[in-house]
Amino acid sequence: MAKEVKKGIIEMLNGENVNVEEALKNANAMDQEVLEMAQNKMKEEEKKEKADQLIRMSKRAGWTNLRFLIEKRYTKECDEIESSLLKESKNLLDCLSKGEKDKKPFTPTMYEQELDKITDESIKKIAEAGKKRREAMKELDNSYVAYYCYGWGNPFQRINRAIEDNKRG
Repeated sequence: MAKEVKKGIIEMLNGENVNVEEALKNANAMDQEVLEMAQNKMKEEEKKEKADQLIRMSKRAGWTNLRFLIEKRYTKECDEIESSLLKESKNLLDCLSKGEKDKKPFTPTMYEQELDKITDESIKKIAEAGKKRREAMKELDNSYVAYYCYGWGNPFQRINRAIEDNKRG
């Protein structure tokens, strides 16, 4: 077909009477070989897209699982810090009720100072846990740099929102 088009163009350039429209239509006609090649190419592209999708979903699942583990570890650390603070706070309150701590007088002013001290220590520990969490998240995101998508974090945003909503209610 391409030879026919070239022949038609050459004839046209030589001034012979040629049907240009017919020559172009013949050149644009699809033969069976081209059709089969196109179908094969479409099948290959579909397979490649499915393989790429499977890779993305596998990577997302791995990232999500690791993110849940990081979040769970952070939450557990914060829970332990808060539990410790509660125990120490209760001990301070018991000491205040008795009026003594370590067999020495214990006043409300001393109670407030001690409570502020243990609260500040807990805040520092939670900040340190948060720093470790952020570092772990940065490492996680950097290890999935070719695949990571900001939409992957959406379930965590929804979970955090639900946790915050439950704290308010």
